[in-house]
Amino acid sequence: MRRPSNIIFVLPVGERGGAESVFFEIMRGLDRARFAPSVVFLRDGPFVREVREAGIPVHLQPITRLRDPFNYGRTVGALRRVFLRQKARLVISSHGYGHLYGGMAAWLARRPAVWWQHGIASAEHHLDRMAVRIPARGIIVSSFAAAEAHRRVFGASGAPLCVIHPGVDVERFRSPNPERLARIREEWRTDRFRYLVSAIGRLEPGKGYDCFLHAARLLSAQMPEVGFLIVGEEMRGARSGYAAALRELVAALGLGERVIFAGFRREIPEVLAMSDLLVHAATRPESFGVVLCEAMAAGRPVIATDLGAAREIVVPGETGLLVPPGDPIALTEAMGSLLRDGARRRMMGEAARARVLVSFNARRMVARFEQFLDELLVEMREHLA
Repeated sequence: MRRPSNIIFVLPVGERGGAESVFFEIMRGLDRARFAPSVVFLRDGPFVREVREAGIPVHLQPITRLRDPFNYGRTVGALRRVFLRQKARLVISSHGYGHLYGGMAAWLARRPAVWWQHGIASAEHHLDRMAVRIPARGIIVSSFAAAEAHRRVFGASGAPLCVIHPGVDVERFRSPNPERLARIREEWRTDRFRYLVSAIGRLEPGKGYDCFLHAARLLSAQMPEVGFLIVGEEMRGARSGYAAALRELVAALGLGERVIFAGFRREIPEVLAMSDLLVHAATRPESFGVVLCEAMAAGRPVIATDLGAAREIVVPGETGLLVPPGDPIALTEAMGSLLRDGARRRMMGEAARARVLVSFNARRMVARFEQFLDELLVEMREHLA
Protein backbone atom coordinates (compact mmCIF):
# COMPACT_ATOMS: atom_id res chain seq x y z
CA MET A 1 0.00 0.00 0.00
CA ARG A 2 1.37 3.39 -1.04
CA ARG A 3 2.11 5.82 1.81
CA PRO A 4 0.29 9.17 1.78
CA SER A 5 2.11 11.90 -0.13
CA ASN A 6 3.43 14.66 2.12
CA ILE A 7 2.02 17.97 0.88
CA ILE A 8 3.51 21.07 2.48
CA PHE A 9 1.63 24.36 2.26
CA VAL A 10 3.63 27.58 2.68
CA LEU A 11 1.49 30.44 3.98
CA PRO A 12 3.02 33.92 4.31
CA VAL A 13 0.64 35.29 6.98
CA GLY A 14 -0.70 34.05 10.30
CA GLU A 15 -4.09 35.75 10.13
CA ARG A 16 -7.14 34.25 8.48
CA GLY A 17 -8.32 35.89 5.29
CA GLY A 18 -10.03 34.50 2.22
CA ALA A 19 -6.96 32.66 0.93
CA GLU A 20 -6.23 31.18 4.34
CA SER A 21 -9.84 29.99 4.65
CA VAL A 22 -9.46 28.20 1.32
CA PHE A 23 -6.33 26.37 2.45
CA PHE A 24 -7.93 25.49 5.77
CA GLU A 25 -10.90 23.81 4.07
CA ILE A 26 -8.58 21.99 1.66
CA MET A 27 -6.29 20.70 4.40
CA ARG A 28 -9.25 19.54 6.50
CA GLY A 29 -10.90 17.84 3.53
CA LEU A 30 -7.97 16.05 1.87
CA ASP A 31 -8.16 12.26 1.77
CA ARG A 32 -5.69 11.26 4.49
CA ALA A 33 -5.21 7.85 2.91
CA ARG A 34 -3.56 9.59 -0.04
CA PHE A 35 -2.33 12.95 1.22
CA ALA A 36 -0.68 14.12 4.45
CA PRO A 37 -0.90 17.93 4.68
CA SER A 38 1.26 20.15 6.86
CA VAL A 39 1.86 23.91 6.95
CA VAL A 40 4.85 26.20 7.13
CA PHE A 41 3.89 29.68 8.30
CA LEU A 42 6.19 32.59 7.56
CA ARG A 43 4.52 34.77 10.19
CA ASP A 44 2.84 34.03 13.50
CA GLY A 45 -0.78 34.89 14.26
CA PRO A 46 -4.13 33.51 15.45
CA PHE A 47 -4.57 31.38 12.34
CA VAL A 48 -1.44 29.40 13.28
CA ARG A 49 -3.14 28.29 16.49
CA GLU A 50 -6.38 27.53 14.66
CA VAL A 51 -4.57 25.20 12.26
CA ARG A 52 -2.77 23.48 15.14
CA GLU A 53 -6.08 23.00 16.95
CA ALA A 54 -7.41 21.26 13.84
CA GLY A 55 -4.67 18.63 14.22
CA ILE A 56 -2.65 19.74 11.19
CA PRO A 57 1.17 19.74 11.70
CA VAL A 58 2.59 23.26 11.77
CA HIS A 59 6.12 24.66 11.44
CA LEU A 60 6.72 28.35 12.09
CA GLN A 61 9.61 29.88 10.13
CA PRO A 62 9.52 33.64 10.77
CA ILE A 63 10.85 35.91 8.05
CA THR A 64 12.36 39.36 8.05
CA ARG A 65 12.52 41.95 5.28
CA LEU A 66 12.67 40.44 1.80
CA ARG A 67 15.09 43.15 0.67
CA ASP A 68 17.83 41.76 2.89
CA PRO A 69 19.61 39.11 0.73
CA PHE A 70 21.33 37.51 3.72
CA ASN A 71 18.11 37.00 5.67
CA TYR A 72 16.29 35.83 2.54
CA GLY A 73 18.98 33.23 1.85
CA ARG A 74 18.97 32.09 5.47
CA THR A 75 15.18 31.64 5.47
CA VAL A 76 15.19 29.79 2.15
CA GLY A 77 17.91 27.49 3.47
CA ALA A 78 15.90 26.77 6.60
CA LEU A 79 12.81 25.97 4.50
CA ARG A 80 14.88 23.67 2.28
CA ARG A 81 15.90 21.70 5.36
CA VAL A 82 12.27 21.50 6.51
CA PHE A 83 11.16 20.15 3.13
CA LEU A 84 13.91 17.52 3.13
CA ARG A 85 13.32 16.50 6.74
CA GLN A 86 9.58 16.11 6.18
CA LYS A 87 10.15 14.30 2.87
CA ALA A 88 7.87 16.67 1.01
CA ARG A 89 6.32 15.22 -2.12
CA LEU A 90 5.02 18.61 -3.20
CA VAL A 91 5.28 22.20 -1.94
CA ILE A 92 2.34 24.56 -2.51
CA SER A 93 2.92 28.23 -1.74
CA SER A 94 0.29 30.94 -1.29
CA HIS A 95 0.63 34.32 -3.00
CA GLY A 96 3.72 35.62 -4.73
CA TYR A 97 5.36 36.34 -1.38
CA GLY A 98 4.97 32.74 -0.25
CA HIS A 99 6.28 31.37 -3.56
CA LEU A 100 9.38 33.57 -3.40
CA TYR A 101 10.35 31.61 -0.30
CA GLY A 102 8.62 28.25 -0.69
CA GLY A 103 9.21 27.90 -4.42
CA MET A 104 12.89 28.76 -4.20
CA ALA A 105 13.43 26.43 -1.23
CA ALA A 106 11.61 23.63 -3.06
CA TRP A 107 13.82 24.15 -6.12
CA LEU A 108 16.95 23.92 -3.97
CA ALA A 109 15.58 20.79 -2.28
CA ARG A 110 14.70 19.33 -5.69
CA ARG A 111 11.06 19.12 -4.73
CA PRO A 112 8.29 20.12 -7.14
CA ALA A 113 6.57 23.39 -6.34
CA VAL A 114 3.14 24.83 -7.11
CA TRP A 115 2.22 28.49 -6.78
CA TRP A 116 -1.37 29.27 -5.80
CA GLN A 117 -1.42 32.88 -6.85
CA HIS A 118 -4.49 34.03 -4.84
CA GLY A 119 -4.51 37.41 -6.50
CA ILE A 120 -5.06 39.30 -9.72
CA ALA A 121 -1.81 39.61 -11.66
CA SER A 122 -0.65 43.13 -12.39
CA ALA A 123 2.44 44.53 -14.06
CA GLU A 124 2.71 46.83 -11.03
CA HIS A 125 3.05 43.91 -8.57
CA HIS A 126 6.81 43.49 -8.32
CA LEU A 127 6.44 40.39 -6.09
CA ASP A 128 4.45 38.60 -8.79
CA ARG A 129 7.01 39.58 -11.42
CA MET A 130 9.70 38.02 -9.25
CA ALA A 131 7.65 34.96 -8.25
CA VAL A 132 6.75 33.98 -11.81
CA ARG A 133 10.46 33.44 -12.52
CA ILE A 134 10.80 30.79 -9.81
CA PRO A 135 10.32 27.25 -11.18
CA ALA A 136 6.88 25.73 -10.62
CA ARG A 137 5.15 22.62 -11.95
CA GLY A 138 1.87 24.49 -12.01
CA ILE A 139 0.16 27.75 -11.08
CA ILE A 140 -3.29 27.63 -9.50
CA VAL A 141 -5.61 30.61 -9.77
CA SER A 142 -8.98 31.01 -8.10
CA SER A 143 -11.06 32.26 -11.03
CA PHE A 144 -11.18 32.66 -14.78
CA ALA A 145 -10.73 36.40 -14.22
CA ALA A 146 -7.45 35.68 -12.44
CA ALA A 147 -6.35 33.31 -15.22
CA GLU A 148 -7.09 35.94 -17.86
CA ALA A 149 -5.16 38.58 -15.92
CA HIS A 150 -2.18 36.23 -15.49
CA ARG A 151 -2.01 35.49 -19.22
CA ARG A 152 -2.40 39.17 -20.05
CA VAL A 153 0.49 40.20 -17.78
CA PHE A 154 2.86 37.24 -18.09
CA GLY A 155 1.85 35.66 -21.39
CA ALA A 156 1.30 31.97 -22.08
CA SER A 157 4.85 30.88 -21.26
CA GLY A 158 5.87 29.26 -18.01
CA ALA A 159 4.03 26.79 -15.79
CA PRO A 160 0.55 25.66 -16.84
CA LEU A 161 -2.43 27.42 -15.25
CA CYS A 162 -5.20 25.58 -13.41
CA VAL A 163 -8.42 27.27 -12.26
CA ILE A 164 -9.86 25.99 -8.97
CA HIS A 165 -12.80 27.93 -7.62
CA PRO A 166 -12.70 28.14 -3.81
CA GLY A 167 -15.54 26.66 -1.80
CA VAL A 168 -17.00 26.94 1.69
CA ASP A 169 -18.40 24.55 4.28
CA VAL A 170 -22.09 25.14 3.63
CA GLU A 171 -23.27 23.32 6.76
CA ARG A 172 -21.17 25.62 8.96
CA PHE A 173 -23.10 28.62 7.67
CA ARG A 174 -26.47 26.92 7.55
CA SER A 175 -26.50 26.21 11.30
CA PRO A 176 -25.07 29.09 13.40
CA ASN A 177 -24.52 28.51 17.11
CA PRO A 178 -27.49 30.00 19.06
CA GLU A 179 -25.42 30.80 22.17
CA ARG A 180 -22.70 32.60 20.22
CA LEU A 181 -25.35 34.43 18.22
CA ALA A 182 -27.08 35.67 21.39
CA ARG A 183 -23.75 36.70 22.90
CA ILE A 184 -22.60 38.87 20.01
CA ARG A 185 -26.06 40.40 19.63
CA GLU A 186 -25.80 41.53 23.23
CA GLU A 187 -22.16 42.59 22.89
CA TRP A 188 -22.87 44.85 19.92
CA ARG A 189 -26.40 45.84 21.01
CA THR A 190 -27.76 45.13 17.56
CA ASP A 191 -31.36 45.16 18.78
CA ARG A 192 -31.25 48.97 18.41
CA PHE A 193 -31.30 48.47 14.63
CA ARG A 194 -34.11 47.14 12.49
CA TYR A 195 -31.68 46.17 9.74
CA LEU A 196 -27.99 45.28 9.83
CA VAL A 197 -25.66 45.54 6.83
CA SER A 198 -22.28 43.84 7.24
CA ALA A 199 -18.91 44.15 5.53
CA ILE A 200 -16.34 41.47 6.35
CA GLY A 201 -12.67 41.31 5.44
CA ARG A 202 -9.20 42.55 6.16
CA LEU A 203 -8.97 46.31 6.73
CA GLU A 204 -6.73 47.46 3.91
CA PRO A 205 -6.87 49.93 1.02
CA GLY A 206 -8.65 48.47 -1.98
CA LYS A 207 -11.38 46.77 0.06
CA GLY A 208 -13.61 49.82 -0.37
CA TYR A 209 -14.57 50.40 3.24
CA ASP A 210 -14.43 54.17 2.73
CA CYS A 211 -16.97 53.87 -0.10
CA PHE A 212 -19.09 51.63 2.14
CA LEU A 213 -19.07 54.28 4.88
CA HIS A 214 -20.02 57.09 2.52
CA ALA A 215 -22.91 54.95 1.29
CA ALA A 216 -23.83 54.24 4.92
CA ARG A 217 -24.17 57.98 5.54
CA LEU A 218 -26.41 58.41 2.50
CA LEU A 219 -28.58 55.44 3.44
CA SER A 220 -28.85 56.53 7.07
CA ALA A 221 -30.47 59.77 5.94
CA GLN A 222 -33.16 57.71 4.19
CA MET A 223 -33.43 54.78 6.61
CA PRO A 224 -32.29 55.74 10.11
CA GLU A 225 -33.15 52.27 11.41
CA VAL A 226 -30.17 50.66 9.61
CA GLY A 227 -26.94 49.71 11.39
CA PHE A 228 -23.60 48.85 9.81
CA LEU A 229 -21.10 46.24 10.97
CA ILE A 230 -17.44 46.01 9.91
CA VAL A 231 -15.73 42.74 10.82
CA GLY A 232 -11.97 42.54 10.29
CA GLU A 233 -8.70 44.15 11.24
CA GLU A 234 -5.44 45.25 9.67
CA MET A 235 -2.80 42.66 8.93
CA ARG A 236 -0.36 42.25 11.80
CA GLY A 237 2.49 44.70 11.40
CA ALA A 238 0.64 46.88 8.87
CA ARG A 239 1.60 50.54 9.05
CA SER A 240 -0.87 52.02 6.60
CA GLY A 241 -3.02 53.62 9.28
CA TYR A 242 -6.04 52.55 7.26
CA ALA A 243 -8.06 51.29 10.23
CA ALA A 244 -7.49 54.52 12.14
CA ALA A 245 -8.47 56.52 9.06
CA LEU A 246 -11.73 54.58 8.81
CA ARG A 247 -12.61 55.38 12.41
CA GLU A 248 -11.85 59.04 11.77
CA LEU A 249 -14.09 58.92 8.71
CA VAL A 250 -16.94 57.44 10.77
CA ALA A 251 -16.65 60.34 13.19
CA ALA A 252 -16.46 62.91 10.39
CA LEU A 253 -19.57 61.46 8.75
CA GLY A 254 -21.49 61.48 12.02
CA LEU A 255 -21.95 57.70 12.00
CA GLY A 256 -20.56 56.97 15.45
CA GLU A 257 -23.78 55.40 16.74
CA ARG A 258 -24.50 53.46 13.57
CA VAL A 259 -21.19 51.77 12.70
CA ILE A 260 -19.76 48.90 14.75
CA PHE A 261 -16.08 47.99 14.36
CA ALA A 262 -15.97 44.38 15.54
CA GLY A 263 -12.33 43.58 14.82
CA PHE A 264 -11.32 40.04 13.92
CA ARG A 265 -13.97 37.47 14.83
CA ARG A 266 -14.29 33.74 14.34
CA GLU A 267 -18.09 33.81 14.64
CA ILE A 268 -18.66 34.56 10.95
CA PRO A 269 -21.67 32.19 10.63
CA GLU A 270 -23.31 34.02 13.53
CA VAL A 271 -22.40 37.44 12.11
CA LEU A 272 -24.07 36.52 8.84
CA ALA A 273 -27.10 35.06 10.60
CA MET A 274 -27.76 38.41 12.27
CA SER A 275 -27.13 40.39 9.07
CA ASP A 276 -29.75 41.25 6.47
CA LEU A 277 -27.23 41.46 3.66
CA LEU A 278 -23.49 41.58 3.01
CA VAL A 279 -21.61 44.27 1.11
CA HIS A 280 -18.21 43.73 -0.50
CA ALA A 281 -17.24 47.11 -1.94
CA ALA A 282 -13.75 46.31 -3.28
CA THR A 283 -12.26 49.06 -5.43
CA ARG A 284 -9.59 46.88 -7.04
CA PRO A 285 -10.07 43.53 -8.81
CA GLU A 286 -9.87 40.43 -6.63
CA SER A 287 -9.17 36.87 -7.72
CA PHE A 288 -12.20 35.60 -5.81
CA GLY A 289 -14.48 36.56 -2.93
CA VAL A 290 -14.72 33.84 -0.30
CA VAL A 291 -16.78 36.10 1.96
CA LEU A 292 -19.38 36.39 -0.80
CA CYS A 293 -19.72 32.61 -0.87
CA GLU A 294 -19.93 32.49 2.93
CA ALA A 295 -22.77 35.01 2.96
CA MET A 296 -24.56 33.17 0.16
CA ALA A 297 -24.17 29.88 2.05
CA ALA A 298 -25.84 31.62 5.00
CA GLY A 299 -28.77 32.49 2.76
CA ARG A 300 -27.97 36.19 2.55
CA PRO A 301 -28.07 38.28 -0.62
CA VAL A 302 -24.82 40.05 -1.44
CA ILE A 303 -23.88 43.35 -3.01
CA ALA A 304 -20.46 43.42 -4.66
CA THR A 305 -18.57 45.68 -7.00
CA ASP A 306 -18.42 44.53 -10.61
CA LEU A 307 -14.70 43.79 -10.61
CA GLY A 308 -12.50 40.72 -10.91
CA ALA A 309 -14.20 37.43 -10.13
CA ALA A 310 -17.37 38.87 -8.58
CA ARG A 311 -19.38 38.14 -11.73
CA GLU A 312 -18.32 34.47 -11.56
CA ILE A 313 -19.89 34.26 -8.09
CA VAL A 314 -22.87 36.63 -8.09
CA VAL A 315 -25.72 36.28 -10.57
CA PRO A 316 -26.98 39.89 -10.77
CA GLY A 317 -30.63 40.22 -9.82
CA GLU A 318 -30.81 36.56 -8.79
CA THR A 319 -28.35 35.95 -5.94
CA GLY A 320 -27.36 39.56 -5.31
CA LEU A 321 -26.47 42.82 -7.00
CA LEU A 322 -23.36 44.20 -8.68
CA VAL A 323 -22.52 47.91 -8.56
CA PRO A 324 -19.76 50.04 -10.09
CA PRO A 325 -16.63 50.31 -7.91
CA GLY A 326 -16.14 53.47 -5.89
CA ASP A 327 -19.74 54.63 -6.41
CA PRO A 328 -21.42 55.28 -3.04
CA ILE A 329 -24.63 56.49 -4.68
CA ALA A 330 -25.08 53.23 -6.61
CA LEU A 331 -24.20 51.26 -3.47
CA THR A 332 -26.75 53.24 -1.44
CA GLU A 333 -29.47 52.54 -3.99
CA ALA A 334 -28.63 48.82 -4.04
CA MET A 335 -28.67 48.50 -0.25
CA GLY A 336 -31.90 50.46 0.07
CA SER A 337 -33.69 48.49 -2.63
CA LEU A 338 -32.97 45.17 -0.89
CA LEU A 339 -33.63 46.36 2.65
CA ARG A 340 -37.03 47.75 1.64
CA ASP A 341 -38.11 44.49 0.00
CA GLY A 342 -38.01 41.58 2.43
CA ALA A 343 -39.56 39.11 -0.02
CA ARG A 344 -36.90 39.89 -2.61
CA ARG A 345 -34.15 39.50 -0.01
CA ARG A 346 -35.45 36.09 1.02
CA MET A 347 -35.79 34.94 -2.60
CA MET A 348 -32.25 36.09 -3.41
CA GLY A 349 -30.90 34.48 -0.24
CA GLU A 350 -32.44 31.12 -1.13
CA ALA A 351 -31.07 31.33 -4.68
CA ALA A 352 -27.67 32.33 -3.31
CA ARG A 353 -27.49 29.31 -1.01
CA ALA A 354 -28.54 27.00 -3.84
CA ARG A 355 -25.79 28.41 -6.07
CA VAL A 356 -23.11 27.83 -3.44
CA LEU A 357 -24.34 24.28 -2.85
CA VAL A 358 -23.88 23.50 -6.53
CA SER A 359 -20.82 25.54 -7.51
CA PHE A 360 -18.85 26.76 -4.50
CA ASN A 361 -19.01 24.12 -1.78
CA ALA A 362 -15.87 22.89 -0.02
CA ARG A 363 -16.27 19.26 -1.11
CA ARG A 364 -16.29 20.25 -4.76
CA MET A 365 -13.18 22.39 -4.25
CA VAL A 366 -11.31 19.61 -2.42
CA ALA A 367 -12.25 17.07 -5.10
CA ARG A 368 -10.94 19.39 -7.83
CA PHE A 369 -7.73 20.00 -5.86
CA GLU A 370 -7.20 16.26 -5.32
CA GLN A 371 -7.68 15.72 -9.05
CA PHE A 372 -5.02 18.36 -9.69
CA LEU A 373 -2.64 16.63 -7.25
CA ASP A 374 -3.28 13.19 -8.73
CA GLU A 375 -2.62 14.40 -12.28
CA LEU A 376 0.54 16.22 -11.23
CA LEU A 377 1.92 13.28 -9.25
CA VAL A 378 1.22 10.87 -12.13
CA GLU A 379 2.97 13.26 -14.51
CA MET A 380 5.96 13.40 -12.19
CA ARG A 381 6.18 9.59 -11.94
CA GLU A 382 6.00 9.27 -15.72
CA HIS A 383 8.73 11.88 -16.07
CA LEU A 384 10.99 9.86 -13.76
CA ALA A 385 10.22 6.54 -15.43
